[in-house]
Amino acid sequence: MGFNQSAKAIIHHFTEPFQFETPYMGEPEFIPELFMAYESWGDPDNPAILVCHALTGNTHATDPDAPDDWRRSWWPAMVGPGKAIDTNQFYVLCINILGGCGGTSGPATVHPETKTRYGLHFPIVEMEDIVCSQKKLLDALGVKRLYAVIGGSLGGFQALVWGRMYPDFVDRLIVIASSAYSNQFMILTNRVQIDAIQMDPLYQEGNYLEDNPPDVGLRLARMVGFTTFISPITMEKKFSKYHASQREPYADASFHQQMFHDAENYIRKVSAPFTTDFDANSMVYLLQTWNHFDLAIKYGSLAKALEPVLAKTLIIAATGDNLFPPYLSEDILKALEATGKKASLTIVDENYGHDFFLKPNIILEKLTDPIVRFLEK
Repeated sequence: MGFNQSAKAIIHHFTEPFQFETPYMGEPEFIPELFMAYESWGDPDNPAILVCHALTGNTHATDPDAPDDWRRSWWPAMVGPGKAIDTNQFYVLCINILGGCGGTSGPATVHPETKTRYGLHFPIVEMEDIVCSQKKLLDALGVKRLYAVIGGSLGGFQALVWGRMYPDFVDRLIVIASSAYSNQFMILTNRVQIDAIQMDPLYQEGNYLEDNPPDVGLRLARMVGFTTFISPITMEKKFSKYHASQREPYADASFHQQMFHDAENYIRKVSAPFTTDFDANSMVYLLQTWNHFDLAIKYGSLAKALEPVLAKTLIIAATGDNLFPPYLSEDILKALEATGKKASLTIVDENYGHDFFLKPNIILEKLTDPIVRFLEK
């Protein structure tokens, strides 16, 4: 199994080469075979909905056997029987993205000829490559049309690209806490995460040993990421300001090695499991994919980029999302409306931060109704 692979994931093996969009030295880039990991729920005869995961997500969007284990069930309040994405009503699929490490081909995959991991020899991954590989899998599974594509954060990137690349295949797009381009704050924080990994001495220019990976760099990268997932307001509410030391801090000889605050201990704790869950090169690749995502630059303008979209689109943002602030969602809406598309924007009054779309209470109280109404139209 892959780092981030669910025991319930199904691996589809394509034995023919898969071509990537970005050439290398003027020549097309291929991998000789393609593995695509996915999970599905519901009756395949029902209308199909594709759930697109975010940066470090995986195929297991929901698991009734483990609704409280985020590793095995990262969107249980959104996907399942009677939920907004109702598995009694829809055939729901979640596919691990190309370049990841949850069963789909990526840098940690073994090359069939060299019998070693691709590492940095894996081709550059663009969002269009991710969506193209997903379409290839859906075709193989016999899915003729998507009733909707839904995704948050990096999953929202995928939803928009789905609408652009395959306009006749998709009826609805639901883009949550996302954007049509990467802003400078994302690029800066992502760069810090990449550098944290690549500056780890064990990284060895991407040729690290499988049993001795750059765990320190990967953990530091995740710590940086966590600081962008929740808002300063939430941080103030979540962590006590109480200083753990009852002594004067300067009187303690080990002061510089100690952590005295809840926030410090929290970020150490939540980042620790990541080193066994994710591959360092996959993290580097996908952060670069994110940083280079800009539909406006790629196609001349946002309106031109989204002009092919035929799907009805629901965009959802939150007031307290510092990583994907509402103006980014407003830009998507303006671009769609400029070419006469059917689109609507819901801005949720919620200060949790970027991860608001993953929190069960927020999903139930503020996201379920607009999504259900949109899907019922």
